[in-house]
Amino acid sequence: MFIGYYNKSIILTFIGLFFSIFGINFCLNGDIEIALILMIISGICDCFDGYVASLVKRNDKEKLYGVELDSLVDTVCFGVFPIIVGIALGYNKIYNIIVYCIYLFSGITRLGYFNVDDDNKKCFKGLPITTISFILPFILFVNIICFLFMGKQQLLIFLMGKWLV
Repeated sequence: MFIGYYNKSIILTFIGLFFSIFGINFCLNGDIEIALILMIISGICDCFDGYVASLVKRNDKEKLYGVELDSLVDTVCFGVFPIIVGIALGYNKIYNIIVYCIYLFSGITRLGYFNVDDDNKKCFKGLPITTISFILPFILFVNIICFLFMGKQQLLIFLMGKWLV
């Protein structure tokens, strides 16, 4: 009936993808704040899917399937979704697109590398792509607070843009 292997960790991965797709929809409709909340929820789902996977009894094929599926979902949730947030915020100049490409290429490369590198399964090197689900909303929410209480419109976004370029 269905292709693939399904268990609690895979369902949690799909729930995270579900929140990201809804977040992309909200983002494209101009509801950035709701999109960022959904990004955080997606990040929380991703944080726990590995833990849930360790509790579930799986054979080698199911483990490999879970690893690959998680990487594909991470590409959408934490690679494509943050880029759409940036574009929705108006950061769509050519240099922004170049930064987005470098970010996505780097994230995909890291995900692919750790999927095939058996020597480093116990430890991680570098910054996981998932961390964007907490860093980006934090920066943007602080920006909103700065605007509401200090009248400094887009101060942190401006600084972040200058840092990235």
